[in-house]
Amino acid sequence: MRWEKYGVRTGIAMMMQQATALAKAPPGMDLLALEAEIRKAKAEGRTVTIANSCIYFDYELVGRIPPDTPFHP
Repeated sequence: MRWEKYGVRTGIAMMMQQATALAKAPPGMDLLALEAEIRKAKAEGRTVTIANSCIYFDYELVGRIPPDTPFHP
């Protein structure tokens, strides 16, 4: 399998990197400013991903949406 070459150590390192990024991310953002940032990133041709209340531009964590906030860009 293709994943066998990565091993458990790499998986743990990836999880630790994600945990560190989440800890450093701003706790919440102004929704109007966030929508403007998303539109700007899309206009620049950057990849925008929203998953598990986290916002990523080009696969780098840039912010978090509070879980109780309805947000549909």
